[in-house]
Amino acid sequence: MAGMVETMAIENPRQVSAYDYPVQYGPRSPTFSRAALVRLPEQEILFLSGTASILGHRTVHPGDIANQTRESLANVNAVITEANMLSRSGEYTLDELTYRVYLRHVDHLATVRDVLATTLGADTSITYVQADICRADLLVEIEGIASHAVENSHR
Repeated sequence: MAGMVETMAIENPRQVSAYDYPVQYGPRSPTFSRAALVRLPEQEILFLSGTASILGHRTVHPGDIANQTRESLANVNAVITEANMLSRSGEYTLDELTYRVYLRHVDHLATVRDVLATTLGADTSITYVQADICRADLLVEIEGIASHAVENSHR
């Protein structure tokens, strides 16, 4: 992310940092963090990178769209928990983020929508996009954003 304000990189304790991925994923490691927290004078913004069904560095639940969605949400929650330790504007919650969900196969939409509604609630803002995902065995990827006003905080 480019900008005039330094961002705080946030990692997921359930996953290997992308910077440390083994060579099986390419000749050089990808260069991204799981999320970034941007602190502006009166606002704090959480940017959640595309998050998938990965534990450590391995894909889990291959071929199972419902469990890949649940695992992706567990990873989203882990990243939010890490962000909350750095937040100066109060805790971020799963249901407040605005999400973009990438689906490899459009026929998985109903299943993914049901899993997300169960966890996030029916009123959560979610945009669904059919797209390629970084690994052939991943069926869904979730990214999100949320912002909070910062009022007289000294954290």
